[in-house]
Amino acid sequence: MKKKATNQNFAHIPLAKIEPGTYQRPTKAEQVNNIVKNFDEAKLGTLTVSRRDGKYYIIDGAHRLSALRTLGYTHAICEILTGLTPEQEAAYFRNQGQDKRALRPLDLFKAGLIANDEICLQIDEIIKDHSFQIGFAYKDFSQIGAVQALFTIVDDYGSVVLDDTLYFITKAWAGISRAVCSESLLGVAEFISKHGDVAFNGRLNNSFTAVWGDYREIIVKTTSSQKARKHFCRVLVARYNKGLGAKSKKRLVCAD
Repeated sequence: MKKKATNQNFAHIPLAKIEPGTYQRPTKAEQVNNIVKNFDEAKLGTLTVSRRDGKYYIIDGAHRLSALRTLGYTHAICEILTGLTPEQEAAYFRNQGQDKRALRPLDLFKAGLIANDEICLQIDEIIKDHSFQIGFAYKDFSQIGAVQALFTIVDDYGSVVLDDTLYFITKAWAGISRAVCSESLLGVAEFISKHGDVAFNGRLNNSFTAVWGDYREIIVKTTSSQKARKHFCRVLVARYNKGLGAKSKKRLVCAD
């Protein structure tokens, strides 16, 4: 059997390490903004990159990559190809999608469980501890479709923050399906990483409708370079401070 010149594997890699290919079409801001506005991790698929010379070059998913950066993601599950020259990458780019169906983060998460991947097992244990399960979409509160957000929280803040995030959301917003979307998960994790257990004293209970409305208003007015999770965190801080006097020691400061 002839040895393959190109190898393929999947890994969770930092977005900062992914560079554009010279053959890529220009990224359209309108398309990126549309992905951000209608973001659904369950439909995200995987980015395809080529690893050569110690770097990752995007082949398929430039607009999704930009959208993920806009939303504050730092890592993504990628299909990684090795052994390609720049010319072969360009040829792959021309023919991408003809004979394949993109794997979703959900698919890779399930495969990771069977492969006993440490991070996948850790995430699975945490979500089950809070009576959640991985689902395809945000159809009910117990289903988490934002698999990529779960990985990002563990990567950026650690498993303890993911555990606290799900605890806070369950305590404050149980039954609200939108409360477990990617923006909410990431924003709450950001809040907890900065302000800790103060989130659990009840000031944010039953506030999701107002928080989501304030967040969506901010997103509409900001440019695509802004970080969605930080916006959501700011809205949580503002909602927490609501009703507290200007000199109250309980007030939180929103620091980036």
